[in-house]
Amino acid sequence: MNIIKIILLWIVTALKEAKGNSNETKCNVQNTIVDCCNLAFTTIPRHLPVIATNLDLSRNSIKIVKGFTFQFLRYLTDLNLERNGIQLIEINAFHGLHRLRSLHLRSNFIKLFPDDMFDRLNGLQELSIDGNKLQYLQDNKITKILNMLKIMSLRKFSFDIYPSFKFPSEWGTLGKLTDLGINARSAKVQFNKAMFAHVNVMSIMSLSIDIVPFISEDFFEHFPKLDSLKLSIGSDLPKNPIDQVFKSFGVFHGRNMTNIEIMISRFDNGFNLNHRRMKYLWSICLKRLTLSDLYIRHISIYALQVFSVRSTCLEYLEISDNSIMDEGGTFITLIQNFKNLKVFKYISNWRRSRGKRSPPSRFFRYKFMLPKTLKELYIEDNIATDMTNVEIINGHNLRVLSLRDNVIWSCKGGFTGTIHVEYFDMSGWTCKKLSFKLLYGFPNLKALKAIGSRLGPGFVNTAGAGSFLSKNLRLQDINLSSNMINSIPDGLFVRRFQQLLSVNMSYNNLTIFPKFHASIKTLKIIDLTFNSITHLKNKDIKQIEKLGEVDIFLKGNPFQCSCKTLQFLKFLGQSKRVPDFLDLTCVTEKASRRFMSEVISNLKTFEISCKMKFWLPFAVSITSVIVLAITITAVFFRYKYVVEYFVLRFKMKMRNYKELRQQYAYDAFISYSHADSEWVKDFYDMVNSMGLELCLDAKDFIAGNSIAENVINAIDSSRKVIFIITRNFLKSTWGSYEMEMTRMHAFQKGREDMVIVVVKDEIKITDMPEILKRMWSKITCIQWPNDDNLPYNTEEVFYEKIKMSLKKKEEST
Repeated sequence: MNIIKIILLWIVTALKEAKGNSNETKCNVQNTIVDCCNLAFTTIPRHLPVIATNLDLSRNSIKIVKGFTFQFLRYLTDLNLERNGIQLIEINAFHGLHRLRSLHLRSNFIKLFPDDMFDRLNGLQELSIDGNKLQYLQDNKITKILNMLKIMSLRKFSFDIYPSFKFPSEWGTLGKLTDLGINARSAKVQFNKAMFAHVNVMSIMSLSIDIVPFISEDFFEHFPKLDSLKLSIGSDLPKNPIDQVFKSFGVFHGRNMTNIEIMISRFDNGFNLNHRRMKYLWSICLKRLTLSDLYIRHISIYALQVFSVRSTCLEYLEISDNSIMDEGGTFITLIQNFKNLKVFKYISNWRRSRGKRSPPSRFFRYKFMLPKTLKELYIEDNIATDMTNVEIINGHNLRVLSLRDNVIWSCKGGFTGTIHVEYFDMSGWTCKKLSFKLLYGFPNLKALKAIGSRLGPGFVNTAGAGSFLSKNLRLQDINLSSNMINSIPDGLFVRRFQQLLSVNMSYNNLTIFPKFHASIKTLKIIDLTFNSITHLKNKDIKQIEKLGEVDIFLKGNPFQCSCKTLQFLKFLGQSKRVPDFLDLTCVTEKASRRFMSEVISNLKTFEISCKMKFWLPFAVSITSVIVLAITITAVFFRYKYVVEYFVLRFKMKMRNYKELRQQYAYDAFISYSHADSEWVKDFYDMVNSMGLELCLDAKDFIAGNSIAENVINAIDSSRKVIFIITRNFLKSTWGSYEMEMTRMHAFQKGREDMVIVVVKDEIKITDMPEILKRMWSKITCIQWPNDDNLPYNTEEVFYEKIKMSLKKKEEST
């Protein structure tokens, strides 16, 4: 039974390890740098590159660091295990890491270190163990950890302290320690001079303190070489120690320091930065000052003015993430008094406590005088105004100007005094109203960031928007992402940019590829991710091939995999210019979404199916057209006279032709062959002498009309149609034509008895044409006397029959 339990336990353990290693392939490996951060590992992955020098395993769920885990990573110099929830480090866990320089164990649940943990880590220079539950520190038995810290090479060390902590004199052996990080784990900790009585034996130059419940005025006396100080005051303390913090700076009077950074003092009532507090700063030759996230409510103009005049060493000033409600314009104007200021940041200072926000400062001043030394100016998330013309005085050294995230309602102005600015950030503006000359004041601009500035509507509403970048031909980086751009203004990128490297048009609504000037050969990146492009056209592909070695990012577009986009698919399959190719998806003709790589892997099959889709309908169409043409031709020849009759009728109707009704111009129309014209003339004269009016083509057809029209008119104008049937007539084309027209007319008008056939020659019925055979039973047929021996077969009888047939009464139509 026990054996079964052991086996089950082994299986469960193995499954957990397998699960923990399932994401090994997700580690990002760049040469010797391995990034396995935030991948939900539960154990340290195996089979890591043995040549790795940097390994980041932070922000996972690793509970145990087992012995000999890293023994094959002998080249490892930096190891990060922060924020894993590590509870246990086994003996020999770091065995073999003889070259390790940096070890981070911050923010875990470690209670004890194995006795030999730091043995042979003789080259370790940076160690962070703060944010754990080390019993040595909680029990104030700091000496237990001292025996392990025999690392003479240690330069940077961060750890936790509790009340009654005393800096041990034994740590004086750490002679190279210059950077100290202290994390107060109790609101009862008091930073006083006695706490660090023995620290002066070290050359501590950089000190970082996280959470300052209390600090004495003389605390820093034991840090004579301190050059950089970072204080994170914290929140949830009994009282705000901000006054104590500023007073403690009195120790630095007359000293040279590189950096003082004060941050995170989250007390709802905030405080005023006044003369009483700032006087401790202007007595220091300080190069960098950062006042961030302190809930400063007000900065005294007088105090700032004195500080700006006396702080002759200050090169970097940052005031950010506060809740200042004074006149920002006046405040910014005062920075002109700093004689050596190079960087000024005034960012997000209109926040109120507890999530409430006061309205930002509305600047009415558009003429600013800067320190002549200023190189970088950041005024972000602090202004609410309409953009007009801005004049900057003493801006000849200014290289960076960031005005991002300000509430700019209109972008109709421009800048002067900024000709040397190389970086400009206008992200977050509202540029529905835009001047195409907005950037004309930056002729040397290299980087433009306008993320989420609503330039799309602005381009639409601005005449000449294509000239927006026409004066910025030295641009290297253009970022116009998230601007609701549906179409790029004509000529925007068709400029002779001298050094253009990257263009970011992501998160817009573009449907076509942007046009670039043919002379641009420096482009390396074009980002078109998350637009509305369904495919690249042939002209776009040709343009890309002319641009040189450029990478085009296309992820997130609604691509179509269809026969219409076949050339685009071929381009993707052959081109190496699309780094995110494996992330591309497309919608097929069956409305299914697939990875583009899957479609392209079977591109030949897809192309064949496309050809089949084209040629099959094409062949069917051609066949149908041919069959239809043959059918129409056959029908036409079978019923050509019917068709022609109705066509002629239609044409005559269009010419306002009016049919004769009840009265006819002629008694009969004679249809004959011209080869029998002599006999016909005698026939005509004889019938005409009987008082009957006959229509004869030679005398009655209207000149200028077609023969077909004259025939139809003659038939319409005559009560009868006489066909003189001879052998010549049967050979005549027009004879058959006139018969067909007469038959159609008789059928349409209900005049079946209008036809009189005179058979002149001896012709058998079987020799007559089909049309005459079909009409034979419905017509009056009169035989010309060819045999004198027959009784009553005389010309007199013949003409008498003709006369009787013509005088027979006919119902009107």
